[in-house]
Amino acid sequence: MSTSLRNDVPPFKTIVIKIGSRILAAAGNAERIARLAADVAALHASGIRVILVSSGAIAHGMQALGLTKRPTTIPLQQACASVGQNRLMSVYQSTFASHTILTGQVLLTWDDLRSKKRYLNLRNTMFQLLEYGIIPIVNENDSVGVEEIRFGTNDILAAQMAVLVQAEVLVNLTDVSGLYDSNPNSDPDAVHIPVVNQMSDALHLLAADRKNEISVGGMSSKLKAAEVVARAGIFYLIGDGFNRRLSEVLSSKSCSTVFLPARKKMSSRRSWMAFSGTPQGSLTIDQGAATAIIVKGKSLLPAGIREITGSFKAGDNVDIQTSPGAVIARGLVNYPSEDLRLILGCKTSDIAARLGRKEFDEVIHRDNLVVL
Repeated sequence: MSTSLRNDVPPFKTIVIKIGSRILAAAGNAERIARLAADVAALHASGIRVILVSSGAIAHGMQALGLTKRPTTIPLQQACASVGQNRLMSVYQSTFASHTILTGQVLLTWDDLRSKKRYLNLRNTMFQLLEYGIIPIVNENDSVGVEEIRFGTNDILAAQMAVLVQAEVLVNLTDVSGLYDSNPNSDPDAVHIPVVNQMSDALHLLAADRKNEISVGGMSSKLKAAEVVARAGIFYLIGDGFNRRLSEVLSSKSCSTVFLPARKKMSSRRSWMAFSGTPQGSLTIDQGAATAIIVKGKSLLPAGIREITGSFKAGDNVDIQTSPGAVIARGLVNYPSEDLRLILGCKTSDIAARLGRKEFDEVIHRDNLVVL
């Protein structure tokens, strides 16, 4: 594998590679997996740390059970995942063994990332695997995951993994050469977009979700993943891993689109607050407070709070919204919900009179707040 990169992707030390179901389960998959393993082994040999986020468990289970269409019921999907995950890992294990590389299985649900303690434990485990030269193979735990704890697609899981291990690059291997100005499968004049400098609402309009009997993700979920990693300062490539090699996706602009990261990188702590930590409640604020947070970079004071939802303790993660569902920020509160209900809307000088004490002027200090 050539170690050359596109000129808009810098050298990196850690890479997360997400592999779509069709690459792993459609006809010709053995040859594609062999090529992928060879390219990953080359990266590994050059000292680059590699994490794979792999779809394909349900697809392999479907093949084992003789199913031609993806099950519509959750129990049957979970049964397919249970059978298919063993088969999938067997393929990876045998393929990478030919390169004298060990692999490790990591199965996750949202709960593993939403708990700060479990998040840190997972992070330590991943770094330990990488230190020993083991390639972690991450997948959603479909055999136990239900709607409220599922990632939805491995595109989002891959973005979370890239943030977790502080990777410099995330590659999403799919069956198209990245983003186009229209659907290339229906429009022969569709124009490939090699570079995206900044995410925008207009880009989401270009997404055409094409789901089939094997895969559930579409371009929409890949763009959502782009938003997550861009804020964390991570370069993100969507490329054709079905017809082309990983080495080509990394080096050629013709078979991939790179999404450039935000210039100001979000810290891992802020990334956890923004994208992983479970909000225990919400604070509805007025427009003045919203402007102070978004435009002026200020802390949230009790005067700007209009409504409190949920029950939470001091230090918990909460949403900050201008109206129900319109979340603008997230942060760690200095006061529990029962105290906030006593001081919402008041001036900081009145906090002590209402509570009998005043530990903080700010409900959420700017250092513990992230704008979404």
